[in-house]
Amino acid sequence: MKIAVLGGTGHLGAGLSLRLAIAGYEVIIGSRSEEKARIKAEEYGRMLSERGHSGKFSGMTNSEASKSCDIAIVTVPWEQAFLLAENLKEELAGKIVVSPLVPMRKDGKTFRYVELPEGSAGKRVARILKESKVVSAYQCIPADRFADLEASFEWDVIVCSDHEDAKETVMEITDSIEGLKALDGGNLENSKLVESLTVLILNLMTLNGLKGLGIKFC
Repeated sequence: MKIAVLGGTGHLGAGLSLRLAIAGYEVIIGSRSEEKARIKAEEYGRMLSERGHSGKFSGMTNSEASKSCDIAIVTVPWEQAFLLAENLKEELAGKIVVSPLVPMRKDGKTFRYVELPEGSAGKRVARILKESKVVSAYQCIPADRFADLEASFEWDVIVCSDHEDAKETVMEITDSIEGLKALDGGNLENSKLVESLTVLILNLMTLNGLKGLGIKFC
């Protein structure tokens, strides 16, 4: 299975790319710049090789990555993600598209959740990509710690979608990543709850001097 990480050069994109490759998926790094994507793909390959892992990476523009993949994960900043989705409607039609997007703004030292007319970032992506199967997941993963291949963790990942088959696929992929456990979060309407929870987690870290917080339901 080919998974495109659109914006795969950023922190969350890096963590997902590396750990999906370790789990055995073919990973396509997407970027506005094909050269930058290829450089990152080579870098990720070296990182895994140095740690005794094998992984298959390629680097392409976001458009070519979207055409070539079976599943796309949108990891560009949320302010840019909706325009990217608009521009990739045709390439992503009929495919599973994962949204880890969290609309938020800095408010002094902390963050606040940005209310969107659709109710959530996941719902807006679904409105734009009507021909795709949109799944909301991975919002609560601390990107820096996730990208650190020396780090160990046990985190739950809440997965929401209006498409049961797509949700099941993303849950299976999530469970294949060591340290992650997928939980069925219901339909896409619940994406708002997960997105806003992410903002709370960020504020808890900021206010209490904590780092790398994820979620684990016990």
